[in-house]
Amino acid sequence: MKVKKSILVVTGILAAVTLAGCKTGGAAKESAGLTAKQAIKQEISVSLPAPLSTLDTTQTTDKITFTVVQHLFEGLYRFDDKSQPVPALAEKVDISPDGKTYTFTLREDAKWSNGEKVTANDFLFAWKRLVNPKTMGPNAYLLDNVVNSQAIREGKKAIDEIGLAAPDEKTFEVKLTQAQPSFLSVVSIGWLAPQNEKFVTDKKDEYGRTSEDLLYTGPFALKDWKQTGDEWTLVKNDDYYDKKAVKLSEVHGSTIKEENTGIQLVDSGELDLQRISGQYVEQFKNDPRLVTEKDVANQFLDFNKKANKALGNVHVRKAIAQAINKEQLAKNVLNDGATPLNGLIPTGLYKNPQTKEDFRKFSGDYNTYDVKAAKSEWSKAKAVIGDSLTLKLLVTDDDNGEKVGEYLQSQLQETLSGLKIVINKQPKVNLNQSRTDGNYELSVSGWIAGSSELDSYFNLYKTGSSYNYGGYANKTYTDLVEKARTTDANDPNAFFKDYQEAEKVLLADDAAQVPLYQSASNYLINEKVKGIVFHAYGDYFNLRTASVK
Repeated sequence: MKVKKSILVVTGILAAVTLAGCKTGGAAKESAGLTAKQAIKQEISVSLPAPLSTLDTTQTTDKITFTVVQHLFEGLYRFDDKSQPVPALAEKVDISPDGKTYTFTLREDAKWSNGEKVTANDFLFAWKRLVNPKTMGPNAYLLDNVVNSQAIREGKKAIDEIGLAAPDEKTFEVKLTQAQPSFLSVVSIGWLAPQNEKFVTDKKDEYGRTSEDLLYTGPFALKDWKQTGDEWTLVKNDDYYDKKAVKLSEVHGSTIKEENTGIQLVDSGELDLQRISGQYVEQFKNDPRLVTEKDVANQFLDFNKKANKALGNVHVRKAIAQAINKEQLAKNVLNDGATPLNGLIPTGLYKNPQTKEDFRKFSGDYNTYDVKAAKSEWSKAKAVIGDSLTLKLLVTDDDNGEKVGEYLQSQLQETLSGLKIVINKQPKVNLNQSRTDGNYELSVSGWIAGSSELDSYFNLYKTGSSYNYGGYANKTYTDLVEKARTTDANDPNAFFKDYQEAEKVLLADDAAQVPLYQSASNYLINEKVKGIVFHAYGDYFNLRTASVK
């Protein structure tokens, strides 16, 4: 199969996309004198809706980049086909009777993509780098339960006081403050992958910016990529310990923001996987190439009271929260498998290990659609802010972002007299940076957990969180979250109760966020491509065991 370049003229955001494609519509073609099995090349082409950001695993935050990260870097554990943690670079773990000490033993055949052995120091270096205030990444909170880790990232203790040790090349020891039943799920995330100290130190600021400035431990290595570039290629990593499980030799990736363009490429055989939404899901509902997966993820409306003083008024926030018909948004506007959400935590993230009750059902619904209540709150708000208010709404510039933004604009302006919503559309990468910089008033955003940790969602609004872009501050909320995380981990009922109380403070009392919907992912996938896995956490799709049939 010959890989070819297709130059595509695209309207809208992309003036042109250069796609390194391969016709897997013809991937199983038989060549003269060859059997069908011999003729099949294990190469596919996939698309993502935005460019990759940094591939420094301590700094990566967005789901698009994280999808590629999970193919390139494995840590101590990884997620299997059922999203359960299984040994990866660690061949085993010994957990102390009190659940506070994890001793990982590394595999003999764990190697970097340059052939060097992966050692325990590679984990020690990476985890320290994630937490150290001088190099800290936004996901440092993941290690807050490691002894002294939170105090270190808050500048209260020295980095060498962290509860991590590498007594020899094969042994990595982790000491936790409290038992954490979901800890193996957490260490399965790409953010906690190892890093080669000498390589990272030599690369300095260039580390993670191009495919040449990285070493890999996962099933694939990367080539032909520069930061924010629209093309990249995964190639099978021959130094991967389980390379026999990896069937694909190459995966050609491109940024395609216009779904219609991707659909045309799938139809022509030049693309094998394209995400679709809305009208296209309905259009292809009877097509065998359509695959729908419910995400363990939320989409929400976020307030930045630092950018607009009116958003500091709780009645403004409550009016907005209750003026949105989420059922109509999910079923009529999106129409892609999304479901209404009235809580911070999506369905399917975490069940009480004793009662088996899902947290979303346990905690209940907050600020449901209620026009009368919304108008009442708006009346109270107007007494303080005046008769009119203009707010800027930040959304992505893709199909979904535009539809959601226009729907919210219509709903809010029709229900709340005197409110004007101005839509600000930005590419995903720009939007993420605008949120990080606090350069927004209202924004539609989302969060997908990298593991089954409830705290990964509640952390978004804790005082001092790297993700608390809007400056929400409530000591009662933060204290409840900390108590649940550090004290109640081994008491599921108290654990659920404290998180429920925290959710009530955040949503019912303060209306600091407006949950909108639990998303679904829809793909058109070439029927010849088999074995793609859709994990509950972290990535869009995983190609570790995919193949062309």
